[in-house]
Amino acid sequence: MLRNEMTIFASQGYPTEIFEVTPVIAEHTELFARLISHRVPFADVHKAFELTLTPGAAEKVVVTYD
Repeated sequence: MLRNEMTIFASQGYPTEIFEVTPVIAEHTELFARLISHRVPFADVHKAFELTLTPGAAEKVVVTYD
């Protein structure tokens, strides 16, 4: 997953936090869905990289596996 020597950071919650926030996320999916600006199918993953490399083009890009 190298492209222009970029650094990719993963994120994770704390082990007990997931049980506290999951009900809130499930109840308010429309609010959290707005955080994702683009959903790109894995077959077009190159487009996801292009979006992330273009300043201002995307907020959060999610690659989907359908």
